[in-house]
Amino acid sequence: MEQESVNPAIGSILDEQKLKNIVYPARLFRTRLNEEFLRANRTRKPFLYIKMYAHQYDFFGWGSPSKTVENTWRISILTMFSHLRFIDVMGYLSDASGLGIILLNSDLSTLESIRKEILHKLNDAGLIQTLRINPKRPIFEAYFYTGYQEKDNLELADKIKDFNSTNGRFFSLERLNLDHIWEHPHKIRYRHVIKRLVDVSCSSLALIVLSPLLLFCALAVKISDHKGPVIFKQTRVGKNGRLFTMYKFRSMYVDAEERKKELMAQNETGGKTFKMKNDPRIYPFGRVLRKFSLDELPQLVNIIKGDMSIVGPRPPIPSEVEEYEPWHRMRLSVTPGLTCIWQVSGRSNISFEGQMRLDNDYIRRDGKLGEDLKLILKTFKVVFKGEGAY
Repeated sequence: MEQESVNPAIGSILDEQKLKNIVYPARLFRTRLNEEFLRANRTRKPFLYIKMYAHQYDFFGWGSPSKTVENTWRISILTMFSHLRFIDVMGYLSDASGLGIILLNSDLSTLESIRKEILHKLNDAGLIQTLRINPKRPIFEAYFYTGYQEKDNLELADKIKDFNSTNGRFFSLERLNLDHIWEHPHKIRYRHVIKRLVDVSCSSLALIVLSPLLLFCALAVKISDHKGPVIFKQTRVGKNGRLFTMYKFRSMYVDAEERKKELMAQNETGGKTFKMKNDPRIYPFGRVLRKFSLDELPQLVNIIKGDMSIVGPRPPIPSEVEEYEPWHRMRLSVTPGLTCIWQVSGRSNISFEGQMRLDNDYIRRDGKLGEDLKLILKTFKVVFKGEGAY
């Protein structure tokens, strides 16, 4: 077992408590958290993941020592311990910053019960004013994961918003996503910074170099179907479920969305997305735009804005996400992109389930820049051949 660096504030409490739970080292605790995440996808049994930090923060970093803050944290952590069961999992957070607890088979009602008990005890101790401090990080950060289909989680966003609006900065609640589980080492974080710099610089350069082509496409769209706008704007789902407006050159007639319902029976992807080779909603020049992916060029603006990246899973529409199985949502843990693995492996010829698996395979590569470059080069080859695009 690796030697764990323990924060003194944590160690003093653990020494006093006769806990029936093993306290896992940080690395093994992250492994257990990942296991419970995957298990919830299979069993559909929700769990809570709570981070408890051993210090209060101020604007500049660690706050100065405060007996009030220490007593507040002590009462909070002891209350949390009183709710632990033998099946629950506890371990150290990285950098000895605090403790993490996984409450299995628990929902938001469990969290609310814990919250009320903590507030009641703090009030009895005369420490309730501590909650008015605006910390850099809450003492309690809670994450909730259901393992349900997306359509069964539709009310979850509103519940999380209501919880956070009534708890200031002392408690916080978020929906659990993969990036909360995978704590990347610094070198991978640097890769993400480099990737963002490459995205912005390359997209800006591409907009300048391709401006004549962009102008030609815009004029061709207007001439081909003058009734509608040149740019088609559509709400898409980005990283961790955040909604954004995606831009494309319009390749369909203006009534395309209305006609989609009558064509759903002819869907050729075998899944949640809709694709058909001879879609009657596409006007003639629109087929050219799609075959060579010219309709995607306005998304260079989305990349500059930070909504998208050059390489990443394609952003889905909200109605598709509502039909996702839990493991499908894993692809939303990274910034969506213009191209990814399935775009260079058959494009629309690949089934929906195949697309999901390839996207999740990309996510597990941890943003390796060399892999991204290979995908970009393959994309040029696929686009010029126009295979699998419809």
